[in-house]
Amino acid sequence: MKEYMRVMLKKNKFLSIGIKFTLDNSIRKYIKYRRNKIFLENGRMLLSQIKLIFDELNIQYWLEYGTLLGAIRDKKFIQHDYDIDIGLFLTDYNEEIEKVFKRYGFIKTKQYSIDNKLYGLEESYRYKGIDIDLFYFTLCGNKMRSHVFKNEEGKSWNKTIIDNGGLIVNEMTFPYTGFKKINFLDTEYFVPKDADGHLKSFYGNNYMIKDKSWNPHTMAKNIKTLEDKIGVFKNYE
Repeated sequence: MKEYMRVMLKKNKFLSIGIKFTLDNSIRKYIKYRRNKIFLENGRMLLSQIKLIFDELNIQYWLEYGTLLGAIRDKKFIQHDYDIDIGLFLTDYNEEIEKVFKRYGFIKTKQYSIDNKLYGLEESYRYKGIDIDLFYFTLCGNKMRSHVFKNEEGKSWNKTIIDNGGLIVNEMTFPYTGFKKINFLDTEYFVPKDADGHLKSFYGNNYMIKDKSWNPHTMAKNIKTLEDKIGVFKNYE
């Protein structure tokens, strides 16, 4: 039977592609399910560890993007989420951050930088199967900006890097009014003082309505592509 199937798949290209697509899709769904399950079980503990780290470093941090949305809208983590988003200022970046994260058991997995970290930076760490993304913001008067990175449309991640020397850079601009503490999961964390305006600037006025199909690259309200910048990607895994 195995030999028969092998011959059939070899002869029928479309059947082979269809089976491969089905298997790949099933595997991806299972991986997302596992990541989400681990996150919902351990996210609270992870976030408390992150607070300890930034308290030790004496660096201003705040809940950002999906983590902030969950804290304000749902009063908990977003049900389908699987990572934690934290904002901090690029001017506070220093090598001690990575050292302290490592001492607490976190493993650095990825880094995205613009102009050798002078214009923009994003770092990712992992702890007990959960990812944390650090988004570094630049303060510009009464606004602040951050970045996300993507592949060129129609090209893979690696092909984009090879052809362009790096990734496409999308920049988001937010109003800045300072920060405040809120009680989230029985612990106090920093969030933007005008959290409502912050979330509206990114997700739109209807951010209180749940949308699982959210894509920051195509749906964010405050996003623009920087034609003169590239994102340099480093994978530490």
